[in-house]
Amino acid sequence: MPGYTGVNNIKYIKRLAFTAKETDAKIMSHGYRISPPGGKGDPSQPSVQEMTVKSWINSPAPDAAGVRAGLVQVQGVAFGGMNGIKRVEVSLDGGKTWSDARLTGPDLGRYAWRQFVLPARLPAGSHTLASRATDTAGNVQPEQRMENAGGYNNTSWADHAVKVTVA
Repeated sequence: MPGYTGVNNIKYIKRLAFTAKETDAKIMSHGYRISPPGGKGDPSQPSVQEMTVKSWINSPAPDAAGVRAGLVQVQGVAFGGMNGIKRVEVSLDGGKTWSDARLTGPDLGRYAWRQFVLPARLPAGSHTLASRATDTAGNVQPEQRMENAGGYNNTSWADHAVKVTVA
């Protein structure tokens, strides 16, 4: 289903049902819950179902050879989960400051990935590049991880930042 996390590992299907509410099976009521790392899931916690806004940088890649000081094209992709992408920002300093990136390519709808690019002037040295997306409903990609015990749904921009060395 577009916009929903595909985490159920179905090995053998005996019956398939489309229902208005999720199953009360233990794997869904406890296993696939957004719970604090190290904590146990329970039905009172949000379900790992609807995907949320996320993005990451594809280029320059971490420790890519040949990144030279000067103008660099920072490129990546963003996904809005249940919504489309409204905006992507890029940080060249690990999240201290942000600049608006340009969305590129066609907008193929709310369940499609959007490419983005930010031309940036990078001096020689080490840089932590991060991207932060905002969906059409106003949800902003979080800095800190919010996931379940299995690590599903970690959309933290801080965890997806890349370190690059510019010569």
